[in-house]
Amino acid sequence: MNLVGCTPENRLKYIVSLFVSNALIWWRSLKRAYEPREIIWAEFQREFDYKYRPKMYRDKKRMEFLNLVQGDEQTVAEYELCFAALAKYALEAVATQEDRCYRFEQGLRPEIKRGLQSES
Repeated sequence: MNLVGCTPENRLKYIVSLFVSNALIWWRSLKRAYEPREIIWAEFQREFDYKYRPKMYRDKKRMEFLNLVQGDEQTVAEYELCFAALAKYALEAVATQEDRCYRFEQGLRPEIKRGLQSES
């Protein structure tokens, strides 16, 4: 199923509908902890990451992001995909759009970076 066009609310409902066993127990206790208000998608993602992605894994991904550079054979589009997938592990490094753009540009291959700088 493609969830790209789903609203965050519907995405959350769909994901939770797939939970069974311990994941369902975890979800119910999480939901109770947030009562009386509903959990929003961003909160769910954060809670899910802390529960099901160990700190060591998150730290490893954070370091991958902080050290990310475009490979010699990698297109800008491929680099962008890696950048987007790893950015969530280092949100403080991309807190603003300006930070995000700066970090993205710093990881580009030197010849591409030079081309961008000459355009400015």
